[in-house]
Amino acid sequence: MAYTPFPNTPWDSVLLDLVGQRTGVSVPVRLQPVMDIRNTFRDESHVYEADVRLRDVDEYRVEGYVEFRDALWNCDGELAPADYIPEPLHIPSTLRVDVVDPQKTSTYNLERYMELPLCTDLDVEGRWVSSDALSFNTELVPPPDDHGRVWLPYTCRLRRIEYSEFMQCLKQQYPLMHWYGDSNLRRVLKKLTTRGTWCGTSDEHQTRTCICEDYKEEFTPFDATYRELIIDFDESGGQMVSNKDADFLHVPDNQTRIYFHKWEGLSSKNKPAWQTPFEESVTSRFGVPSVAMISLTNWDAAFDTRTHFALELEKLFGIVRQEYPPTTELIIRTGQYFCCRSDYDPPDTRAYSRLRNAYFDQYVVAAFQEQFGHTHKVRVWNVASISEHRPWSYRNETTDCNSNHARSELVEIENQVLFNAMCN
Repeated sequence: MAYTPFPNTPWDSVLLDLVGQRTGVSVPVRLQPVMDIRNTFRDESHVYEADVRLRDVDEYRVEGYVEFRDALWNCDGELAPADYIPEPLHIPSTLRVDVVDPQKTSTYNLERYMELPLCTDLDVEGRWVSSDALSFNTELVPPPDDHGRVWLPYTCRLRRIEYSEFMQCLKQQYPLMHWYGDSNLRRVLKKLTTRGTWCGTSDEHQTRTCICEDYKEEFTPFDATYRELIIDFDESGGQMVSNKDADFLHVPDNQTRIYFHKWEGLSSKNKPAWQTPFEESVTSRFGVPSVAMISLTNWDAAFDTRTHFALELEKLFGIVRQEYPPTTELIIRTGQYFCCRSDYDPPDTRAYSRLRNAYFDQYVVAAFQEQFGHTHKVRVWNVASISEHRPWSYRNETTDCNSNHARSELVEIENQVLFNAMCN
């Protein structure tokens, strides 16, 4: 069985960035195959193109690597992950692009960032900028990552929203939500239930739990081993509802509730099967929510074939139609960004690759929008893009985390994007 690309995807995985020499802003270049007969064949030279938009004033140079050739990035089915041996691209230093704004009239000028309207979308393109390079008070925007960089969207402004304000917003606008996802959403919930104090100090940021692996951590607000959780939130934070005789259909006064079902995507790794909680209607047991959040890709790209995943996704569509009326907003959370390694760790070798994960994300988003865009409000919480825009050396830090979790500092920034989109 030969490695082959998915339809309309490249034979070769080329990680390419345009990097600002002054600001360090990193803009990913997403190569796509052109209409050329040579792209039909494995052994021919392959021709790609990309559209790139540069907004920040800087001198940009091209940096990148050939990660895989001949579709070795796509180990679908029984194929084993190929060795990750990136080949540096030898790009002349004279190849550069200068972006200038002498009159400072551009709406993307960082000195004018605070003039932008507040963000109300979950999928906003942005860039990472060193907090030292900003002329405004950085306390007004979400906190920096572990390298002192802040995430600033291009067309709107993120404000720093405290957890108490977010809880008040949920109580008023989203008193009940249903969340479906893996351990990445568990890390989000750890932030929410502790009002941001989980992994909240600089010393904690350096611990293994906060950098990557938290599944063995003792955590009081809820039991992370449960497949189904009911978490009620008030001004002090969140706590699992452990009383089996509790009223699960009605949210207590002055609180908000999240029903969380932890799954391993739609893969066969789920024990029991992912459909099990729907055998008895979820909404008949836990109420009809204002928001249903669905997170896929992480386990699906790792352990499933594209064909089987597509079949399982169709089953999920049927369940979503049955369970959630048009009054329920659908939030589709992308998988975490992946790059810079292959996974060979037995017994659960993962079929991750940068292009493979991105393909699954694109497939999921397009399918949900096609199926429900005309009946429901569908929004995409694009956490993958946030990490993709980090400098390559920072993205490379994930090579020490088999679970591919985002660091706790990035979880906080992902949350701030969610807070702004839901509450501004």
